[in-house]
Amino acid sequence: MANDEIRQNLKDSRRARKEDWEMGPLAPKRDLGFNGYGTFRENLRQDWTNNGMNPIDPKVLEQRCAWAGGVKQLCLAPQDRVVILDGPDKGKVDRIQSVNKLNGSVTLENHHKALFQTWLDGKHHAQAMPISVGSIRLVYPITNPKTGITKDTIINEIKPIPANMESDNMSLDRWEYGNKWDRLVLGINVSIPWPEVQAPKFDTYDIDTTRDKVEARTFFYNLLSPPMPNVIIDELRNKYSKFRTRHDPEYIAMKELQERMKKGNPAVLKSMQTPLEEFHEKQRELKEARGEPELSEHMLTKLGEIIAKTKATSLEDAGITPLPTEPAEKTPEKTVDAP
Repeated sequence: MANDEIRQNLKDSRRARKEDWEMGPLAPKRDLGFNGYGTFRENLRQDWTNNGMNPIDPKVLEQRCAWAGGVKQLCLAPQDRVVILDGPDKGKVDRIQSVNKLNGSVTLENHHKALFQTWLDGKHHAQAMPISVGSIRLVYPITNPKTGITKDTIINEIKPIPANMESDNMSLDRWEYGNKWDRLVLGINVSIPWPEVQAPKFDTYDIDTTRDKVEARTFFYNLLSPPMPNVIIDELRNKYSKFRTRHDPEYIAMKELQERMKKGNPAVLKSMQTPLEEFHEKQRELKEARGEPELSEHMLTKLGEIIAKTKATSLEDAGITPLPTEPAEKTPEKTVDAP
């Protein structure tokens, strides 16, 4: 759509030039502002990337901003004085209104404007059009060391350098809202200061939390009350954990009441038993009466034989030969010589 509009503008300009040449004083007046001549409607003429949908080629973008330090450290800022190198405003000096690093363009305060026709009312508004960074150069007054004369000089190349924290141009507002590097003119080693950075002003509404309220101390240590509500403590600690050691007084009182009821009325509790509970109770009584089982000598001998047999089988399966056990030394028998 934007290309169609540009082609139509070129076609209209050729027809107007022909009419002006042939008709002379009888040519129609096109600069009255009521016929929409020379206006544009497409937003793409103002935003070359179409809200980021048509990104610029990185090589083209780097080529545009090469003289000004590159895209990442662009040495241009609003209120900088620049000279226009291309277009109908060539040679004019103006100040930068805004910088767009996404497409490598700037807008000026007074020059390089066009009439924008709105869709609703059809009225015309002067709109600042983007101009490529490659079509402008920085202008700054530099003193000639030989003659001592200070005059505006066109800067063809700027290089970003680390910031000088002791410079008069460094301020807290610039460090927070502006660029954190300095710009140096190659060849003469002159540092060009940045324009003064204005801190943005934010409106405070009733719903906003001001800084003094954020920094105000609202919590004070107190030994007579818990540091937080009990409901929050139950959320942070598992209330029903079996490892819990501290309980609420109400819970402790309830458990003590249950224990007293069990001890106070055993006959009532026994009358409420089911047949299965009675059977389990009788089995527990019989088990307690029998006592712990004891192993006899015969059972211990059998267990030793089974362990020895299992050990020999396991060693044989593992391919381990058991060491032969040395027989016990026999004491020599005393011999008595025959008479």
